[in-house]
Amino acid sequence: MPNTRFNVTIRRLSTGTDFHISLFAADAEKACERATERARFACKLTRAKIAELHDKGIAVFRVGSCELSPDQSRPSLSY
Repeated sequence: MPNTRFNVTIRRLSTGTDFHISLFAADAEKACERATERARFACKLTRAKIAELHDKGIAVFRVGSCELSPDQSRPSLSY
């Protein structure tokens, strides 16, 4: 099954910052997981820190939306 382009919005709850991420994934669930990882990386949070906060019952990110992108074109690789 070919990958599909998704537009995902992730919100960092402590700051209210929204990350708008467009990526290719096999399904919406995988797109949300990957977008959350990209937001974590952008915030410079380690996986250990995220796990520590989750253990304390503190949510760090929330998926605001995950939609199919109307633009399903692939980026051109012309050099």
